[in-house]
Amino acid sequence: MRTVAALLFSLLLIGCSKSQKPADPAASEIRRLLATERGAIQLAQAADSLLSPELLRLFYEPREFDPAWSDASGTLASVDSLRAVVRSADREGLEPREYHIDAIDALAAKLQVSDQEALLSIRAELDLLLSEAFMLYACHMTEGKVDRDSLRLRRSFGREKRWYAELLERAVGSQNVGSTLGSLAPAHSWYRTLRDLLGHFQAQAKIGMSSHVPSGSAIRPGETGRSVFALRNRLLALGDLHPRSGSTSDEYDSTLVDAVRIFQKRHGYEPSGVADSATIAALNVRPQKRVDQIKATMERWRWMPHTLGRKHVIINIPDFKLSVVENGRAVLTMKVVLGLPNWQTPVFSSAMEQVLFNSPWMAPEDIVEKELINYMKADSNYLPSNNMSLWRRSGDSLVRIDPRTINWSEMTPEKIDFFLRQEGGPQNIMGQVKFLIPNKYNVYLHDTPYREDFPKNVRMFSHGCIRLEKPLDFAEDILQQFPEWTRARIDTVVAHKTENSIRLRKTIPVHVVYSTIWTANDGSIQLRDDYYGLDRRLSELMRQTPRR
Repeated sequence: MRTVAALLFSLLLIGCSKSQKPADPAASEIRRLLATERGAIQLAQAADSLLSPELLRLFYEPREFDPAWSDASGTLASVDSLRAVVRSADREGLEPREYHIDAIDALAAKLQVSDQEALLSIRAELDLLLSEAFMLYACHMTEGKVDRDSLRLRRSFGREKRWYAELLERAVGSQNVGSTLGSLAPAHSWYRTLRDLLGHFQAQAKIGMSSHVPSGSAIRPGETGRSVFALRNRLLALGDLHPRSGSTSDEYDSTLVDAVRIFQKRHGYEPSGVADSATIAALNVRPQKRVDQIKATMERWRWMPHTLGRKHVIINIPDFKLSVVENGRAVLTMKVVLGLPNWQTPVFSSAMEQVLFNSPWMAPEDIVEKELINYMKADSNYLPSNNMSLWRRSGDSLVRIDPRTINWSEMTPEKIDFFLRQEGGPQNIMGQVKFLIPNKYNVYLHDTPYREDFPKNVRMFSHGCIRLEKPLDFAEDILQQFPEWTRARIDTVVAHKTENSIRLRKTIPVHVVYSTIWTANDGSIQLRDDYYGLDRRLSELMRQTPRR
């Protein structure tokens, strides 16, 4: 009996084995197309080419080149999901045509009418185009279309390539292609509101500008004429002037003054109420330029961490502001002074690790070479009057040197073999407290003795570091991790000029961003000038399409 049962079980297994899904004939065609050693693959059926055969092999080899997007009965539902995502790529500031959408649509149509001889080739090419479109879109959403370091169109995948292949395998395996790609966008309100703004300005760009303010002399309160009428119409179109105020008057009255001030505040200008040249130029910016501005800003956000942290610090360079954010709400906001145009504050993310009170400052080499050496050569009293000293390396230690032993008349940046140190205290360039955020740019958040810059509207005066308007308020907030570090204790340490170092128990994310457009909490559209020219350069790249 047992022998008969075993025989029957074996026959059943053989039957099951024979009933397993046979190899898809398109697999051999996919294998053949991916056999090229390197370079792009020009496709025969599609007027397109595959840019990443190496990445495609990482996906197809483990699945024995089995098609992912179709079977003998036709395309799977995932195809429509991917096509829908790609067609809406412009909502993310990206171009649908860069993800093979034209070739995909053409091949999908061919599937319905082609003979059996061409069908396998069409299925194979369509499968490869869909897979590359998925992974390329995923790369652009997670890392950006433009490489942030080289500022060139991305030619490779910055992440481990296998990550994209595994992401695709999970997406097609679970039939969740659309939701998988949708989850890759930055998850914070800065990005989400930009997506809404992009749609608004894209619609405006199709319509065009309904009004234009003549450039030239400033337009002032009390004036009348066609320029005032144009100014009124433009502010009405932008929403800074309420429609009930009336649009027929050509007088620069108090209502118009208020509207100009609202517009100026939204743009980070001094709210003078006078339509000066900068205000008029901003009024006349075309919607398409705003579209380009938003696309560049969205791209930079894709370079940053996609979640900012429950508690985080964010510094927006064009706004010259810092905010401490907890659970989506700003609990502390202050002005900051940032880098000069030729000493730009970089865009980066890090995590604050340490708070230092009254610590000495070791001047960075480039600041010594480009600036401080000139002060030392011009004034023999510069070092002692600023509580500074010079040091030279001797073995594993630093030895203080007498500046009188240096021939300053022959000193050039190339000959500098010393370090400059400034003692801690209120005179220190870093002020009396600084906050360490490890980064390759040697940038700190810190106090400053130069308080006169904070009332200014445009605050670009540093060598790249971030000077804080309210450093002690900031320290008090950051040091909430330590109950013993009360505001009274902080004030005592500062007053007594006592050196202290506090390593945070829990690091705090710090994001230095460059956003020239965003939506404020009150719903107003905030805009800032492109002080470093980053929007202009990135917009040019975003308009380009990688060569196929």
